Amino acid sequence: MLGFMAAVSRYYFVFLMGYFLWLGYRGLFRDEPRPSLGIAVLLLPAFAFPILAFSDAAFAFSPQTLLFGGALLVFVLFGGFLLRRVHHSSCAILEKCMFFLLSIGLVMLYRLSPSLALRQLVFAALGFGIALLIPLVFRIFKQIERLEIVFLLTSFGLLGLVHIAELIDLIFNIQIPIVAVDQFGANRWIRIGPINFQPSEFVKILYVLYLACAFRAKPSLGKIAFVGAASAGLILMLVAQRNLGHALVFFGVFMAMLYAASASRILFGLGLLAMGGASVLSYQLFPHLRIRVAAWQNPWADIADGGFQIAQSLFAIGSPGAFGAGLGLGMPERIPVVERDMIFSAISEEFGWIFALGIMAVFALILARSMQIASRQSRPLYGMMAMGFSVLIGFQAFIAIGGNVKFIPMTGITLPLMSYGGSSVFVIMLMFGFLQTFNRINDEGTEPDE
Repeated sequence: MLGFMAAVSRYYFVFLMGYFLWLGYRGLFRDEPRPSLGIAVLLLPAFAFPILAFSDAAFAFSPQTLLFGGALLVFVLFGGFLLRRVHHSSCAILEKCMFFLLSIGLVMLYRLSPSLALRQLVFAALGFGIALLIPLVFRIFKQIERLEIVFLLTSFGLLGLVHIAELIDLIFNIQIPIVAVDQFGANRWIRIGPINFQPSEFVKILYVLYLACAFRAKPSLGKIAFVGAASAGLILMLVAQRNLGHALVFFGVFMAMLYAASASRILFGLGLLAMGGASVLSYQLFPHLRIRVAAWQNPWADIADGGFQIAQSLFAIGSPGAFGAGLGLGMPERIPVVERDMIFSAISEEFGWIFALGIMAVFALILARSMQIASRQSRPLYGMMAMGFSVLIGFQAFIAIGGNVKFIPMTGITLPLMSYGGSSVFVIMLMFGFLQTFNRINDEGTEPDE
């Protein structure tokens, strides 16, 4: 009986996704700037998903499960209320998409590891709380473009923490409170006591703010050369940490914002050539990258070792069919590092490929709505910031999903709002906070402090 209930619920989840997308895209094309009755109904799927998932038989109605599901529901309810109180005219589409994707990710994370899901919820709540203070930042720094060089230097400083910790350990062989952590073939984490975080995640926001300040007006060739050199320095630091996924994201954001500012096809083409050359060089320098490329080309040739992860991912995506195996009835734990790298594959297995396509459509909806907000900013600086955050979220989702489905080699980058990663979900919540702030400026025609 319990298995029957879990299997039947998968059909409702697909219906829920379709209903969510219908309302979301209807709101996008009708361009309803405020949460009218139709758009407000988007709240229903965001609530219904955690209610249904956590009352599903797959979780056996344990007190711990119901408590976690209740905490998630309270967060969605109270978070939406606070967002509308702070921004007055918050974008309903972005709000509901954010909570919907976060709910899906937390449901799957809880199914895989309740402890990780709890940590993820805590970091999401912390990030959301800080995001509500973003209008205050604009109130304090009314000429935020004056902080252009501060954003750049802070970016170098945060990424440099990893290298500094490595050098101290290598040269002096002593333990310090700040320790670089090597995981999954990359040195990208910093541990301070019991807390691990990725500096590169926080640098994403600083980097977008820096590029927006630098490209707020059509840049000269000298300005482009300086910004390009600074960006190359940050990307090289990421490459040195073997954090190639974030290096690719940074490069993609740089190219998009450069093209938006200069409209130069020549510069765009030169940038693509540079990326090709850097990719070839990275392939020669890093053995783990060669393993990933080989697994991408033919995972079946080394299915017991290098190709095992992507092969299991493809099995998970392709085997259960359109509606999936049912929540709790799949075997996503067979995929290595599933909660970080392969959450999309796990969702595809238990909810089906129709639901998985719906997730991609939700990310496309976020990108489209964010670009609308960016294109309507009267102040070019805010328009560039909104575009930068839009591209970053969309491009990161493309890379993460592309790696799961074997469209591109695996990079180890997280799927926004869904993969496990405290630093990642914290920073993504801040990005949505920026986008909501710009939407308020667009709707009310005022600065955040007015």
